[in-house]
Amino acid sequence: MQGEELVRYFESSPGFHRGFCSVCGSPLVNRPDRTPELGIALGGLDDDPGVRPERHFFVASKAPWFEITDHLPQHAELPPDSEVRGA
Repeated sequence: MQGEELVRYFESSPGFHRGFCSVCGSPLVNRPDRTPELGIALGGLDDDPGVRPERHFFVASKAPWFEITDHLPQHAELPPDSEVRGA
């Protein structure tokens, strides 16, 4: 919950920014311009964040040997904003 000033962002593709630690280079956050949500790299957390997955995105491009074994909703790609916010 500290060190925000050490995060450096770059636009990896139009409308999508990736944030990295300016000290060690670790990926920390993904920030799409089209939604208010952030993607947090869980490897940067010290403790259990207290949240659990709600769905799987981009399953069409997952590794062929990786099997999703839970019953969460799966999306081949990123659904429209309205579906993501309504999750």
